[in-house]
Amino acid sequence: MTSILIVGAGPAGLACATTLTCQRVDADVEVVDPSGTWMAAWHRRFAAQDIPNLRSPAVHHPHPDPFGMLEFAAGKGLIASGGTQLPTTGLFDAFVDEMIERRGLTDRVTPTGVTGLRIHIDGRAEVRLTDGSSRQPDRVVLATNARRSLVPDGLRDAAGTEVFADTERANVANTPVGGHVVIVGGGLSAAHLAIGAARRGARVTMLARRRLRVRRFDTDPSWLGPRKRRPFEQEPDAFIRRRTIDTARGGGSVPARVRRDLDRCIEAGVIDLRERVEVVGCDAIGHRVRVRCTDDRAVLADAMWCATGGRIDVGLDPLCQDLVTSFPTTIAHGLPDLAADLSWPGTRVHLSGFGAALRLGPTAGNLVGQRRAALRIAAAVRGDDPVRSDRIATGRGACPDDHDLVGAR
Repeated sequence: MTSILIVGAGPAGLACATTLTCQRVDADVEVVDPSGTWMAAWHRRFAAQDIPNLRSPAVHHPHPDPFGMLEFAAGKGLIASGGTQLPTTGLFDAFVDEMIERRGLTDRVTPTGVTGLRIHIDGRAEVRLTDGSSRQPDRVVLATNARRSLVPDGLRDAAGTEVFADTERANVANTPVGGHVVIVGGGLSAAHLAIGAARRGARVTMLARRRLRVRRFDTDPSWLGPRKRRPFEQEPDAFIRRRTIDTARGGGSVPARVRRDLDRCIEAGVIDLRERVEVVGCDAIGHRVRVRCTDDRAVLADAMWCATGGRIDVGLDPLCQDLVTSFPTTIAHGLPDLAADLSWPGTRVHLSGFGAALRLGPTAGNLVGQRRAALRIAAAVRGDDPVRSDRIATGRGACPDDHDLVGAR
């Protein structure tokens, strides 16, 4: 039996654990996460931004059967959008909870973090935990999707002061009712925060460094099929693949539904959207913050929330330090060039999430990409071809034991 340690209990870790159990892989799986529970950070973020529904269609989720949630929904909790169906947050949460219970994963998360990995010469990792213990599993899956916040240059000096609001403080529950909130950012998170704060009685100024872009998804759906994926996979130059990823994702955008909600708030006078504006600095004025911008118009507000995204860089990730130094591989602007089974070359440490994007493409960090990663890792444990397992369409055969998910509501 293969021992597998999954680091991270978010959707990437859950997809991996679910796929391993669904496909009856002979493995002893342990998951570690400081929260001690599944999807804690995911639930926190959705609550903080008051997100009513997912942007991804209902066929994208951590279960290996893409149609599982549609059948579980039985027509409820779905929003029609441009020829596809989006799940409400409530439907997604109910499906995931049922899936966790059915697969016997409820108590699988050990409440501890990881301080570092030491890679042995045979490629196996010794995993050091925050509780002082360690593990030496046959394989490790890093499913942390650890991002470093991208702080605008004008806010770097303020990062250590109370006037700077990071992603933890950017929470609609912290809305100063009757006050003024500045939100820095022009993507979906910024839009959700702006709409949520306005609906809770605040005036909102939204500062975006470029014009808001309207797109149904953060990456074109053509990347889900072979027409774009195969040429990408066949490109030998990791830096060209990295540029392709950046071009395909193209930065923050909002779907039309959210843009309409934003426009209604703008028309009502509760949101002031200022595009093509960058922050050059901010100062504390008593208990308030003055935000200075490139258009020479300062904003005095009661709170400032930063929603400017993040970036994965394995060179700065403490969990990847021994991998980077002891088993060098090409790293293209923060992303490692992994093997086909998403292992760091020469080791038995696999990556899931956007860290696997040089192999999986621009959707690697999305729910569908995390499911593809799980399929590849499960195939590697079985000794099968990981690329073939990723390309074969999954359906009812992906997890026959879970047919009773249908109608479970």
